[in-house]
Amino acid sequence: YVPLFAPEPEPGQPGSGAGPAYALPWQGGPFRISQGAGGDYSHNTPRGRHAVDIAMPVGTPILAARAGTVVAVRNGQAGRHPDPAGNYVRIRHADGSESAYLHLSRGSVRVGTGQRVKIGTPLAESGNTGRSTGPHLHFVVQKKIGDGMVSVPFRFAQPVESLPNFASREP
Repeated sequence: YVPLFAPEPEPGQPGSGAGPAYALPWQGGPFRISQGAGGDYSHNTPRGRHAVDIAMPVGTPILAARAGTVVAVRNGQAGRHPDPAGNYVRIRHADGSESAYLHLSRGSVRVGTGQRVKIGTPLAESGNTGRSTGPHLHFVVQKKIGDGMVSVPFRFAQPVESLPNFASREP
């Protein structure tokens, strides 16, 4: 098993020096990665370079991958507009990083801003809202750099079945 992404070291973490591992942010499966880090379609900006899309049916339970505090949610978007992220949940962790769960089903978000969550807390259901080419969960970990958020490498705590990065122009 090779981690999904090479983790960046995080000072003060015991063990191997790797940053925290994230629990799989869904229930059910197995599911497949439909776009990985650095994809040509949408994972090619500093904000989303290390994001991963996991193809899954609409209505799949989405769970908190790491403990923290909910800092933002959108729950009422029906389709592609106005926000390319669609419906989402954003969680800030103790180290200041944030995980974001995008393209969630309208009306399915179960948490609110300011709420503390633990690993495995039900957040919402997967969907196909925003700039989405099909039902999936877009998951990204970001840190604040200057005035914006920048995605950072992360790893899941257990293996994820993967397919080639369909968004890449590489064969």
